[in-house]
Amino acid sequence: MADWRIGFARQRITPPLGCEMAGFDARMGVANAVHDDLHAHALIFDDGGTQAALISIDVIAVSAEFSLAVRRDIESSTGIPAGNVFLAATHTHCGPVTINGFFNQGQFLDPAYLLSLHEHVVSAVVRASESRKPRVLKTGMAPVEGIAVNRRTPDGLPVDPYAGVLAIEETDGTIAAIAVIYACHTTVLGPNTLSLTQDFPFYTLAKLKSELGDDVETLYFNGAQGDLSIGHKSNLSAVGIIDPFRTFATAQRLGERLADAVLAGLPTLTPEASRVQVLSKNVALPLKQYEPLAVMTAAREKAGRAIVADRMDAEMLAIRQQSLYARIEEYHARLYEESEAPEPKTLTVEFAAVLLGETAFITLPGEIFIRVALAIRAASPFAKTLFLGLTNNYIGYLPDHEATRDSGYEVVASRVPAIAGDILQSEAASMLHALKEAL
Repeated sequence: MADWRIGFARQRITPPLGCEMAGFDARMGVANAVHDDLHAHALIFDDGGTQAALISIDVIAVSAEFSLAVRRDIESSTGIPAGNVFLAATHTHCGPVTINGFFNQGQFLDPAYLLSLHEHVVSAVVRASESRKPRVLKTGMAPVEGIAVNRRTPDGLPVDPYAGVLAIEETDGTIAAIAVIYACHTTVLGPNTLSLTQDFPFYTLAKLKSELGDDVETLYFNGAQGDLSIGHKSNLSAVGIIDPFRTFATAQRLGERLADAVLAGLPTLTPEASRVQVLSKNVALPLKQYEPLAVMTAAREKAGRAIVADRMDAEMLAIRQQSLYARIEEYHARLYEESEAPEPKTLTVEFAAVLLGETAFITLPGEIFIRVALAIRAASPFAKTLFLGLTNNYIGYLPDHEATRDSGYEVVASRVPAIAGDILQSEAASMLHALKEAL
């Protein structure tokens, strides 16, 4: 099992104070403190013939353009093919602005910070590549309860009931690094938080270090978290209603609960034979169609005029939500109109299936609803099938059919209809079966 050559490294990416923060339309103010540092973590897996890099970045999202530029530089610096490099955002809403989208229209994208982030990610991967040595990879799926809930359903289900766990051991059996993959919005902290923070994963990783040793590298990847959070409703949060439980104390309680689940699952992890396989594909997803942009702009202006600044009663909350929805739909209508694709217009996205031993990973280019992911897992020929959310791109939400029937914030904010989830499921299942047949 020591045929692997595995390396890892991390790089601090905390922006300077005074920067704008991404994630909440209702946030007022800029970063005024650092609760905990943000990082880029890199894992390199080398089976002697093929290499892959899994990179976790403590930011809200990365654009396709940013990730492609970084991946190309990584290829030129390390020899790892750009197609085998995966930049996965943890989706913290208490970090810097790294992308413009429906949720932060017009926020300032600091080119100096983006350049620094680019360089830091490449540096982390280069150092991880240089640190490769014979190590053992063990993987598993640890049961988790009492953290994520489905924020769109009365009973809080479905969720992903597992955390993926990757344990990297030295050849003498000591743990060198632990990667946790768990599907949940990293939004315990709300728009009133002006401290830079990883959110609850900070406490997960801190507790793992406290239990396993300070020299153990710990890192977090998000999963198919599109409709999963820790209990607050997105339509209320988006207009500035902050539940009282959204505190650092709650982040610590839930983060440590996740760490406990991972620690309990360590004895069940199994070694993986040295094997790296990657299949990637560009897939065209249909886009929603909108009324002409002028019509959408008029609707947005009308909705905005109905807002009374000092009112937050139930009626006014509904008006504020409608105004937000109108702004989002105008934004998407503009993107649709500006797209040069022929009718019916589509959005081309890259996603991949990655095999490490016999543990499979599907990369997701945005915020995928959990029913879509669970359907992929059910169709997978691999007992351990995990998801890397917000990877190499950000296309926003991708809802399932049941959610679409109920509409709501995430469905309005999605650029694609529910059939896009069917396409993603079919393509992912096809790639997973192709990987299985190649074994």
